[in-house]
Amino acid sequence: MTQYNPFLKLNRLSIFTHDGQSAYDEEFHDGVNIIRGHNSSGKSTIGNFIFFVLGGDFKKWTKASLACNDVYAEILVNTEPITIKRTVSTSGNQPMSIFWGTYEEAIKSSSEGWQIFPYRRSEKSNKKSFSNALFLSLGFPELRGDVDSNITMHQILRLLYVDQKSLTLDLLMTDTFDSAITRKTIADLLFGVYDDSLYSDKISLRESEKDFDIKKKQFEGIEQIFKSSDTETNPQIINALIEENYNQLNSIDNYLKKIYNEEENLDSKNEENDEKELKIVSIKTQILATRQSLSVLQSNINQYEFELIDSDDFIKSLEKRAVALSDSILTRETFVDIKMNHCPNCLSQLESVLDDNHCELCKQLLPEDKGSSQIKRMQQEIDNQIRESKKLYIQKEHTLLELKSSFPALEQKVRGLQRELNEALSSVKTERNQELDSLLIKKGELGSNNDYLIRQLKALEQIEVLKKELNRLKVKISELKDSISIKETKQFKRLRSAYQLIQDYSLRLLHSDLGRQTEFTTGKKINLDFEKNTFTLDGENNFSESSNVYLKNSVRFAVFFASLEKEFFRYPRFILCDNIEDKGMEPIRSQSFQNEVVKISSEIKVRHQIIITTSMISPELDNSDLCVGEFYTEGNPTLKIE
Repeated sequence: MTQYNPFLKLNRLSIFTHDGQSAYDEEFHDGVNIIRGHNSSGKSTIGNFIFFVLGGDFKKWTKASLACNDVYAEILVNTEPITIKRTVSTSGNQPMSIFWGTYEEAIKSSSEGWQIFPYRRSEKSNKKSFSNALFLSLGFPELRGDVDSNITMHQILRLLYVDQKSLTLDLLMTDTFDSAITRKTIADLLFGVYDDSLYSDKISLRESEKDFDIKKKQFEGIEQIFKSSDTETNPQIINALIEENYNQLNSIDNYLKKIYNEEENLDSKNEENDEKELKIVSIKTQILATRQSLSVLQSNINQYEFELIDSDDFIKSLEKRAVALSDSILTRETFVDIKMNHCPNCLSQLESVLDDNHCELCKQLLPEDKGSSQIKRMQQEIDNQIRESKKLYIQKEHTLLELKSSFPALEQKVRGLQRELNEALSSVKTERNQELDSLLIKKGELGSNNDYLIRQLKALEQIEVLKKELNRLKVKISELKDSISIKETKQFKRLRSAYQLIQDYSLRLLHSDLGRQTEFTTGKKINLDFEKNTFTLDGENNFSESSNVYLKNSVRFAVFFASLEKEFFRYPRFILCDNIEDKGMEPIRSQSFQNEVVKISSEIKVRHQIIITTSMISPELDNSDLCVGEFYTEGNPTLKIE
């Protein structure tokens, strides 16, 4: 049978009391699972326990439920068995313990091999939640933006669990703290429409357009200054002017040096010059210390830049390992059903094995999970390393930014001290004649002119850099728009295909009704409105209470069945329904719905699991292989509490 991933299946549910006694322990199978019994025998309690152990936030327990303590479930996530455990509490947001293996392995391992995950991700410690861990195992894309903290397993289960307590006309399970964007994101994610790369493209486009506008204003501003000042804009001419000024400065310096050498032969130093010499020594000391600080700062900047490059390479290597592990799991899933009939060495026909638990080649007993659980553990560890490494990377980026921002001020301080030193040195000399003063003035003018020309040259270089950056951003923005357009078109096609399938299955279930609601027989159009959390048939949902329940169940099962038709759905091919006969449903009507669900299930050749509870089981289904556990009564409830 074909399997589409993500895939979720409950293999076993075990519930223990506070004194460690077993209150409930049943195994579940592929296809339809029916928990049956009288009203008030605890069927809904089991539904709530399944919802809770899979990650739902549930705290309105019955008295019998509060006598229980630990809830265990062995689940199949895609192809790997995982055991999860949660503790019953009247407080919400309970953590989850996860063991990457079967239930039998889990109970033998004591505390070893278990990992405890909180209900919500901790931003301070960067510890991920159990929802993050399960999403990674299911292969869900990374959720970005404001919705990230809101989308949990609880929110996903709102579309997988049809419960009795929710309002009849609520499409998803009724939730106290709810928002339209959360419901829309749940639908987009499970219908296979949510694309994290599309979200990244949109963020990148927004940032690129903002960057383009800023750089364009900078470019236009600098260009306008040049045009209005009528200054030279040819870099070659500016460089020639700078070179000419330097030649003149060298000539002046040589002449001044000659004069200073002559003055040094005269013993005319006075007390004033001694004070100036002390000032020069002080300035030199300050320059030396400041240059040392500048050197250390530059060294730190270089070190952090190198560490960022190294960290980036490390993160990329971890991401490659994560992809390789995902590919390994995919390869196992792809080749798991391939049978070997001939020896790969001599091509002789192989003898048949005792059962599927033995290797077809060497006939040895295979491990239960064939090493896959270890891969899952490694996958979680690498994901933790990636998160922690990215957190450290951001911290280093901030430190580097602080270091770089302090560099210009320190560099300017060195230049200021150097100018102060030059002035002090020049003032030590003897009384200058008029020719010497004019030369010094000329030297200052040439130096200032060169400083201006260098700034002008840098401005021209900045204009050229901005031109290249604007062109690069234009190309990037164009490519991002094309990418977004392609992905949104694909999104629209998928969504249209999904809704068409949901409508087809809804109408099939409605048309199979017993004619109690005329509109169900003639209905043509189903509409799902996740933003308003409701649904309609031909624009209406104001039917009798029992008909509204029938309509809701039809829509919810239609979503489930549609996921078995299209592989792009991320709905994990699992549905739990505790609402088959709510609001005064006639037994015969409920049984008709059950039979139609079982019929559709038997027609589909894709792995799935349906768990339903009923007090009105169809005679055709009672005591069949589809039933799980006994027929429960008030005297023989689901929970065995002594």
